Order: sequence, then structure tokens, then C-alpha cells
Amino acid sequence: MTTARIAVLEADPELAAGTEAWHRLGERLARLSPDLLVLNELPFGIWLASSHEFDDVRWNASVAIHDEAIARLAELDVPAVVGSRPLTLPDGNRVNAGFSWTAEDGAVVRHHKRHLPHGPGYWETTWTAAGTRPFEPFEIAGITVGFMVCTDIMFPEHARAYGRQGVDLIVCPRATPILDEAMFHAALSMAATVSGSYVASSNRGYTDSDGFSYEGNGYVISPRAITLAATTPEESLLVVDIDTENARTKQARYPCDVD
Repeated sequence: MTTARIAVLEADPELAAGTEAWHRLGERLARLSPDLLVLNELPFGIWLASSHEFDDVRWNASVAIHDEAIARLAELDVPAVVGSRPLTLPDGNRVNAGFSWTAEDGAVVRHHKRHLPHGPGYWETTWTAAGTRPFEPFEIAGITVGFMVCTDIMFPEHARAYGRQGVDLIVCPRATPILDEAMFHAALSMAATVSGSYVASSNRGYTDSDGFSYEGNGYVISPRAITLAATTPEESLLVVDIDTENARTKQARYPCDVD
């Protein structure tokens, strides 16, 4: 049996290292002492995909603000962090890359977002290519974790495969709007159901400088699809203790044991 303290949040919509919101987050994390912080999707700076037109200046600025914040994650005083970042690959393709961070290993790319929407506010194929990397588990904070970035969670076959590989926790960084609250909660719950894993998801919150509003609602969901935590504007950072034995038990039972 292994336990871990998992933090989820609804984040300032344009979080950046060194800002007041950054320092507030660090202070709250110090009080709550999580083992792992789940950040939201592309958490630092503007939401690129709100624009239908690709712009090198905006892309490079987003890369730079993410690079700076990731280089300063130690300031948040949490042992391990997961999130996503804009990344240009050696072949020139741009991807939305899930990463893990620890003080020992630094930032390690673990995943490329596979499933990309393309519509108002979410012109993602303008900015990034669909990832081709397999959905692979990794170890962090003493547990086995798998990435599903935002719309990836709508495809439960990946969650089911993670469960078959003994994943303890699926992490889902999001940047979802208010109208999609029920849909994403249902998808996160289904991911827990078919995998037998815990699911932890953080999201952007509030309204950004372009006037675009996000739903907030960070969640931790149990292997039995019970919502253990849901953030609100009043409680925008929550920590839940998870027990990997609960995942092992559920992964041996219905529907995870059905071929």
C-alpha cells in the first residue's frame, strides 16, 4: 500500500512565475504539503488556441513564459509537479507536451496531447500537431501515473489501457470553458470507472485578458468514480490523500476485469 497527497486547483487564467498569484499559490502549497501538484493545461500566460491565426511571436512568448515558470517550480516548495507546456520538436512540429517535474530530475516530457479540438476558443490544430507518442505510465511521488491532457479524456480507451498497466493516478490538465462543466466531469468519472485508477484534473479558472471565461472545477475522482474533491473560487486549491490499494482492488473488479 502506498499513499500520496494530490493537489488540484482552478488556476489564475494567466499565471506566471513571480506574480502575486504565483506567490499565493506557493504559500498555500506550503500549508497543505502535497506530494504532487497537478497543474492545468498550458498553465502559464495566455491561452494560445483562442486565436485562429498562428503567430510566431505569441508561440515564442508562450514557450518562454513556460520555460521560466518550470525553471522556477522549486519556489512552490512541492516535491513533484505535472502539467503541460508548448514544445517545438526537433522535426519542427509543435506539440502540447505533458511533463513531470521533480527537483532531482527537472522537467521530463511524458506525453504529447493526442486529441485536438478545432473550434471557437480552441483552435488547437492551428498551434500544435496531434501527438504520436504512446500513452505510457511513469513513476513520480511514489506512484504510477499516466497523462491524458484535456480532450484526451474523451477517449476512454486510453484510460482503460492505463488501468490494465496498473496506473494508480490519471492526471488530466484542462483549459475548459464554463459550458463544458458537466461533459468533462462525466468524462473524468468514466476514465476512473474503466481504468480503476484515481483521476486528478486541474483547470484554468475565471476570465482572462481576452475576455474568455473558464469553468475552474479541479477534481479528484476515486477508482469507484466518486468525486472526492471539487474546487471552487472560494477553495481553489484542494489536497486529497489517495491510497493505491484502492486502485489495485478496483482494477481486479467490474468493469476493469471484463475483456
